[in-house]
Amino acid sequence: MIRENKLKYLISSIIIIIPSIISLFIKESFSGMLMSAWYFTWIFPLVLFLLHTFLLCITKLIDPVKQNKKIENMMFFIIPAISLCSGGIFIAIASGLEFSIGVVIHLILGISFILMGNYMPKAKRNRTFGVKLRWTVANDDNWAATHRFTGKLWVVCGILTLPLALIPFNVSIFIFIGMLFVAVIPPIIYSYRFYKRQIASGEATEDDYKDYPKSKNDKRAMIISLVAVGVSLVLIAVLMFVGGIKCSFDDEALTVKPTFGGGITLSYSELADAEIEYRDGGVDGIRVVGFASAKLLYGQFQNNEFGNYVRYTDTDSKSVIVIRTAEETVVLSGESTEDTRAIYDELLVKISEAKG
Repeated sequence: MIRENKLKYLISSIIIIIPSIISLFIKESFSGMLMSAWYFTWIFPLVLFLLHTFLLCITKLIDPVKQNKKIENMMFFIIPAISLCSGGIFIAIASGLEFSIGVVIHLILGISFILMGNYMPKAKRNRTFGVKLRWTVANDDNWAATHRFTGKLWVVCGILTLPLALIPFNVSIFIFIGMLFVAVIPPIIYSYRFYKRQIASGEATEDDYKDYPKSKNDKRAMIISLVAVGVSLVLIAVLMFVGGIKCSFDDEALTVKPTFGGGITLSYSELADAEIEYRDGGVDGIRVVGFASAKLLYGQFQNNEFGNYVRYTDTDSKSVIVIRTAEETVVLSGESTEDTRAIYDELLVKISEAKG
């Protein structure tokens, strides 16, 4: 697919890495507590570029169908759109713009559902885009009917997703998860019933539901995909369950460093007038940009109490330290509840010594 669309691939690739390029020129805007956001702004588009290239190559290997131009354009430009949206959010944060990440997420998801729903009926039978079930990929009539139904359903889901932007995110996210089931399960049921109805009425036979023509590269593509999935799962497992937060004191500042990059330095003199609280039970929050795993939460977060705040916490700690200055709110912890308490006590001592 890349060979036949070199210019389209070049343009889409440039669009993907635009946030990375911009981030190099505005790195100073991410200084201090927002440094972890800069790493994501710079690295994430590069990861998307590799994913973009991989998916286009695999599509060519496994699918012999030549799609219409609209579907083809969507396949080339959906990842560039994701890169621009995510990069725009990161850069807006660096610029000091405060906004509700929940509103942005639901608007993007709603518009995406509507656009995808409009594209669904236009797709030819294939193995890479659409509702890919045994009954749809084996029969043109089933494919067409299922995708007309799915397209209408997804447009409705998109329209219903947009108002969720007005609801608190911790509530709306559960509504949206339910909507995902509505978007996925009915097309499967519809396709199966269409198949059974055709067989029962004599409009089609089991022979009509013959296998979709396979590409000669199916085996090679499957091996490449399995290797890629395996490597990804290993990396995800490592990122999800390892790492920690290291807090170290020197004569002038507390330095907080998470395992996977980023970190902050808090000067004792700058914290002299800060409100510092040790809080059992932690704090809630929605991640705006940063890192989240079963072990670590760090980056820019948002909640009703603080608005936008910076977080560096280990999930093994059941308590946190909340530091509020005139400019920023920082929530941090050690690698355990005991470590967090020790950090809090030593921080108070260091600030007291800095005051003289």
